Amino acid sequence: MMLWCYLMVVFTDPGAVPENWRHAAEEDDMDESNTRTISNDVATDIVNPPLFTSEGQGNASRYCSRCQNGKPPRCHHCSICDRCVLKMDHHCVWVVNCVGARNYKYFLLFLVYTFLETVLDTLVLLPSFITFFRDESRRSSSASDVAILFLAFVLNLAFALSLLIFIGMHTSLVASNTTSIEVMLCTVSTSGFHARHSS
Repeated sequence: MMLWCYLMVVFTDPGAVPENWRHAAEEDDMDESNTRTISNDVATDIVNPPLFTSEGQGNASRYCSRCQNGKPPRCHHCSICDRCVLKMDHHCVWVVNCVGARNYKYFLLFLVYTFLETVLDTLVLLPSFITFFRDESRRSSSASDVAILFLAFVLNLAFALSLLIFIGMHTSLVASNTTSIEVMLCTVSTSGFHARHSS
């Protein structure tokens, strides 16, 4: 399951933006302007809702200058993949792909299965690790075998603990329906706000 999830994260498209994508409000505005030119019965004082261009203003219409395409809400440009990704969480060097809307589930499952594998390895190595420190006369292995056992146990334990923290972080992101990038942008904008208003 761990290998299957890894392959799914690597080979599943994280979520591409369709070419020539437009925000629904833009399309409505275009339809309204076409009907205004066709029919003279439409009042000229129709006020259209404004289209915002900044990142943090809800369902704003945005444009990616690198992709030369519209950007849906919660979409970000990955400079490594050189494309926009829907609900992009991050670009993961371990899976050589972006983690986005369509492969986030496989990424999270990959983390969980990898954590379970490292915990299993740690539990299997634990009795030998305890024997190593208990009685020196009972050791039947060479010094190199003991060193490898010790190193494998410590690395698996450290990796399992770091994966547990990473799983906890991503679980809280899923529970709050946010991404790593959105949390980072919110943190940066909040710290900038406090810096401007404290001086």
